[in-house]
Amino acid sequence: MSKRMIETFLREMRDRYQEEIDAVALPEGTTDYVRERVGESDSETVLFMLKLGYLMGLQTGYAAGSAGGDAPDGPTIPGPMQA
Repeated sequence: MSKRMIETFLREMRDRYQEEIDAVALPEGTTDYVRERVGESDSETVLFMLKLGYLMGLQTGYAAGSAGGDAPDGPTIPGPMQA
């Protein structure tokens, strides 16, 4: 997957879900911690955080599907990072 495809995917997700994303409250200090990691070029930790969030989302979707719940609302057209 190219950098351009990733940028396009993230921009589209931001456009579609910005309101819901803004409503998510992260633990106090998270923003400062991420800024420090980025400032120190600690891509390993930032990538770990992204992977962890991705896996947690997959598990949540799987659990909802296994319990007979509805799938979360998402784009109707598959994106480049479709699970």
